[in-house]
Amino acid sequence: MLDSYLLTLHGLTLRQLADAGQLADVIGLDRTEVQIALEKAVANGAAMAARGSNMITPAGRELLDAAYPEVFAQLRTDAAISAAVDAFEVGVNKDVLAATTDWQLEGPDPTIVDRLHAINKKLVRVLAPLAAADPGFGRFFDRLSAALDHVDAGENDYVSGVRVDSFHTVWFQMHEHVLRLTGRERPE
Repeated sequence: MLDSYLLTLHGLTLRQLADAGQLADVIGLDRTEVQIALEKAVANGAAMAARGSNMITPAGRELLDAAYPEVFAQLRTDAAISAAVDAFEVGVNKDVLAATTDWQLEGPDPTIVDRLHAINKKLVRVLAPLAAADPGFGRFFDRLSAALDHVDAGENDYVSGVRVDSFHTVWFQMHEHVLRLTGRERPE
């Protein structure tokens, strides 16, 4: 797997713009460890900092693009993981996109929330091989469940809001993580 420096850069590809605390939540590292990695990345030109937030630079992306094939070589050739990602893309991913689109068009609807809960359960089954191969993958399952807990408590922004760790936001980050680990392109 990725060392803490590369994992921090990887986290910036998932979160886009983040401070050390936000990034620590996404990648599951200690905030101090993330802050040290961010400072190193900024000094090396792999990230840039402005107003307390950080983002990856083209040089940081090149570094990751060079590291991924070696670090994830075994994962990328595993037939069970490939089949799981195929099932994710053609089934579960399309289901969540449809549910969040329906939410945005129809507004708060308990049947859509029920669909999201069902999708979340299916996701855990479908991506079990990937979760077994990537020790940190479970954090996405936890964050998706936490978003649904907020929705169940009446906090509707946690379905697709962009200012919170919503189901859609975490889903997007998880999908990007899957693509980067497996070397696949985002389907159109």
